[in-house]
Amino acid sequence: MTLPVQVFILGLLTVFLVLLVVVGTGNAIIWVVNRYFPASGKGLPPIKTSAVKATHLAAIAAAVQTVTRGKGKVKKVEKLP
Repeated sequence: MTLPVQVFILGLLTVFLVLLVVVGTGNAIIWVVNRYFPASGKGLPPIKTSAVKATHLAAIAAAVQTVTRGKGKVKKVEKLP
């Protein structure tokens, strides 16, 4: 093989190995945090709807549900001044 092809392959392997290290480190951090700092069972506080109409809140919640494909939740809605 010629030198440029060898350098190209070496570069690809280096990038692949660096990405493996990044993913492995991320997974290790997630594992440690989940293992030693479990989530509290308190849950989310109820949504205060005094400043926002119920129909608007329902539309916002439906939009978040659609955009995040059911994974997102509305924690707080505030009316801007």
